Amino acid sequence: VSENDQTMPRFDLARAGGAKLPPPLGYVGAGAVVDATDASSSKALRIKTVRVFLCDGEPHSFSMTAPQEMMQKRALDVGLAPGKNIFMQGFMMWMSGSSINIFSIMITGMAFINPIKAIVNVDEPFKRFKDTPGVDLTLPKLAFIACNLGMVALALWKCNTMGLLPITAADWTSFLVTKEIVEVSAVPVL
Repeated sequence: VSENDQTMPRFDLARAGGAKLPPPLGYVGAGAVVDATDASSSKALRIKTVRVFLCDGEPHSFSMTAPQEMMQKRALDVGLAPGKNIFMQGFMMWMSGSSINIFSIMITGMAFINPIKAIVNVDEPFKRFKDTPGVDLTLPKLAFIACNLGMVALALWKCNTMGLLPITAADWTSFLVTKEIVEVSAVPVL
């Protein structure tokens, strides 16, 4: 480049050693040949491993997940979603205090009612996965029920801190049988 020429020279990757760099992940060059190995011979292609031969001639492999596996992961995410609310609900209950007032009773009541309603209607969140073939909903539903039972256990802890659970002997004194007096002794009065 001469001193009076104001244009910048073009950068050449071949001279700078850039030809030795590996291609970025997922890049398929112009002359690429894709060799896909499938797990089943049916028309629904379940690609497990894809080998891509780039222009440099070296094979590059990466994995792809099948639609059933993706839906299985989404179903498990739906099953674990109530578990994400346990710490938030516990913090709300802790902040409401241990005294009996309208707010703590309301928060505790909702902590009981909502998980029980969710357990009764366990099929509702999984309705969109019902028609997907190959998706087993047993584990996600069990995880959903377990997380909601954790919420019920948290509500029971809150009832215990407020003193609403009958767990001491003094709470059951009304059920004690009164003793019948069999004999009486007295001092005669003159």
